[in-house]
Amino acid sequence: MHSNKSIIKPESFSTQLDKEFCWVMDFIKQRNFLQMKEAIKFNFNYLKNSNLVKFNLIVNYYNKYKYLWGEIDFEKGIYELISNRAQALVQHREDFEWLYNRLGDHRSKRILMNILSYWLTNDDSKILQLCDNYFLQYFDLDLIKIDKSEVFVDVGAYIGDTLIEYIKAFGADSYKEIYCYEIVPKNIELIEKNIKLFNLQNVFIKDKGVSNKNGIMYLPQDIVSSIITLAEKGEKEIETVKLDDDIIKKVSFIKMDIEGSEEQALLGCRKLIKKYHPKLALAVYHNHKDLWKLPRIIDKFDPTYKFYLRYYGGNLVPTEFVLYAI
Repeated sequence: MHSNKSIIKPESFSTQLDKEFCWVMDFIKQRNFLQMKEAIKFNFNYLKNSNLVKFNLIVNYYNKYKYLWGEIDFEKGIYELISNRAQALVQHREDFEWLYNRLGDHRSKRILMNILSYWLTNDDSKILQLCDNYFLQYFDLDLIKIDKSEVFVDVGAYIGDTLIEYIKAFGADSYKEIYCYEIVPKNIELIEKNIKLFNLQNVFIKDKGVSNKNGIMYLPQDIVSSIITLAEKGEKEIETVKLDDDIIKKVSFIKMDIEGSEEQALLGCRKLIKKYHPKLALAVYHNHKDLWKLPRIIDKFDPTYKFYLRYYGGNLVPTEFVLYAI
């Protein structure tokens, strides 16, 4: 969504951060897609000329996961990553402004501001400012409150790492039931081992993909990985389900980290969200759209949610940022 108007007005400024964000929004508003693409490309070139080692590290990282953010290769004239960034900023400026105004605290607004600034500039000081390891990922104790009646759904359970961090954050007696959705057989074996290692009760493994429809998709290969997605064809058949159909009970907390498939999974649990208002902790860093699109979807389901962003990634490129909806 894009127009020439801005939904942030100068008279609404209350902090220096507000002024910085409005400046970035105005910068975007004054440029079309091609102009924005050239601006981002110029900043990549500046980094290349000023710090070739860092430039190569960043380019190599993005190309390793090019199916997420897009490929970039200056020598071959491939600028998919730059185009994806430019498109997100120009076409969805108003969505980012909407999100900024809906975020529940200053920290969340700073995270959004710095991520968008990094997309423009590749200035790693923007990311260094965000690094904070005070809480475990998905479990910010300033935001997440639980009790012994908790029904926690871990979508993208990997090897059970989030399950164990839940126990570390809240204790082994801090839930009623936990459901772990994972599609890689070798990962499931490791979840089972972790359940036995910590002697956990009422933890149920669901070897299903979570989506917006019930059906069949395929796993490309059976490997232990946190970076793997379902496809229309492959080596292993995987059942996909909507959470609305697969869990017929009150759910109080849903975490999702499924490599860019969060949107489809979210659409498949609209009934649970509308009926029970569960806490949500969603990975929104696997592409250039989830950062604005997932909160828009949630807001349509239930406009009473409050939104927060937290950053758990490193300082090379912005990853591991999480949307909390409370």
